[in-house]
Amino acid sequence: MVLMLCSILAACSVSRKADKYSDKSVKSDIDEDSIESVINNNLSNNSFYIQRADINVIQNNASARFTASIKYRKPDTTLITIRSKSGIEAGRALITSDTIIINDRINRKVLVGSPLVLGSKYGIEPGLLFTVIGDIIVEEKDKGRFMNCMNGVYSDRFEINGKNMTYKIDCDRMKVVEALFEGDFKSGDITIGFDNMNNYKGLIYPGKIELDDDMNSIKIVVEIRKIESPWYGKITFIPGAGFKVIKIR
Repeated sequence: MVLMLCSILAACSVSRKADKYSDKSVKSDIDEDSIESVINNNLSNNSFYIQRADINVIQNNASARFTASIKYRKPDTTLITIRSKSGIEAGRALITSDTIIINDRINRKVLVGSPLVLGSKYGIEPGLLFTVIGDIIVEEKDKGRFMNCMNGVYSDRFEINGKNMTYKIDCDRMKVVEALFEGDFKSGDITIGFDNMNNYKGLIYPGKIELDDDMNSIKIVVEIRKIESPWYGKITFIPGAGFKVIKIR
């Protein structure tokens, strides 16, 4: 989600602390020491609505603060709305499996393109976007991989659609606490840390997310304030009337 936030920002230039446990009774046929048991705790397993997240973007000793809301409807539709601290909407993005539309209210533009631009611009492929909220995404062949935990932590490297990344997993909560995306000369490395785990009706999610982009020297801190899951609402998106339409490249 943070990378979706990046796309909007570029275009625009309650809960309690979690107990140390994981719900291993959901699917009794899943090996509790396998990667699949962590996948079973993914936030994106259900539709959800992050009603408020506070965001601080830091670059070159300057910072900007925003608030965001994120709606996700299975299987592939996400709507993100970004507002200034005063509550004025700066932009919103609709992302599906094959389309991204950004409504830039500040510059009165509508940007349209493919989610693939997120991979080329920000170093995280579209299929990996939910890793930025603490989900673990791996290829089918790795779901049964055994986790050899040491001191309550398991760390391993995975190849996903030709991209290398490393997950660090809390073996008590069965949640990712760090994800490292290995970039290239275009994107650099991206490290995402997850902290302040919260428990909402048995759903464990990170209350605080910190993203560091080493190439662009950008740090983004996201604090999730309120969430609803499962969520049964609808997603609607109306482009700005009279806005200039621009192709995202």
